[in-house]
Amino acid sequence: MNVGRKVGNPSVFLSYAVQDEPEARRLEQALALTGIDIWTDKMLRAGDQWARVISEALENADVILVLISPSSLASKWVAREWQIALARFKRVIPVLVNGATYADLPPALATIQGIRFNGDDPAVIRELATAIQSLSSSTEPLPVQELNVQEIIEDTLSRTLERLGIDTRNPPLAVKMEENYVFVMISFDPSMEPTFAAIESAARRVGMTAERSKELKRDFRVTETILEKIESARLVVVDLTLERPNVYFELGYARGKGKTVVTLLKEGSKAHVDVRGWNYLEYIDSRPLEEDLVERFKVELQQP
Repeated sequence: MNVGRKVGNPSVFLSYAVQDEPEARRLEQALALTGIDIWTDKMLRAGDQWARVISEALENADVILVLISPSSLASKWVAREWQIALARFKRVIPVLVNGATYADLPPALATIQGIRFNGDDPAVIRELATAIQSLSSSTEPLPVQELNVQEIIEDTLSRTLERLGIDTRNPPLAVKMEENYVFVMISFDPSMEPTFAAIESAARRVGMTAERSKELKRDFRVTETILEKIESARLVVVDLTLERPNVYFELGYARGKGKTVVTLLKEGSKAHVDVRGWNYLEYIDSRPLEEDLVERFKVELQQP
């Protein structure tokens, strides 16, 4: 099923608790009259792997609407969806229904201006449609948020185990570690190519092979394939330059699994507040970085 963006039309994901389905349908129909289509779980078809399809729709969305109600505030699934959206710097709009108030909003959502929806006020629909169009077409970058790495770790583990159909009461066998394998988490921006080349060369000089997800040859999303690569790696190298949310997402998982992580940060870049306490290697240029990494890899490989 294609859940990608439509040209000229914002991709909108609606997160809601099953108890709020009547409000969800009314909102969906009202916004359809303004030309805005919404993706909901009702678009799932027989045979779809629902966890994967929902994750894909959420990742592709320009705007995420979250129905806030007593039921959704108690739903771990709704909470996970908006937490993932915020962690990936998505534009989120809380929509209050069924008596919910702004005072009920979790702290992470309380800083975002929401809207009340009662199903019969055309002015509210026009306001919401305008906000969706404005947010989806905006080129202004979202402010960098302080990511709660522990929440990302827990969410990643939970969603991956669920997607793989693994019963958490019977833990899966651990992925076998490859002694000569280095997995690299780094932005795919062209400006970072010299840095990856330095990492790759440093690994080769100590008898190891470095790989990033860009080089993987199979079709995948940032889910079980990358997580398996992280688990199988002897060393994990993470470059926080350019503040990419997916890099922090993967870093959280690696830290949570207790991997040996070599963290890099280019001089002049920023690290998020909750990772500044971790030791990281600051570099100016890729050439001296290669030499520094060779020494660091040698030290780490001597550890048990």
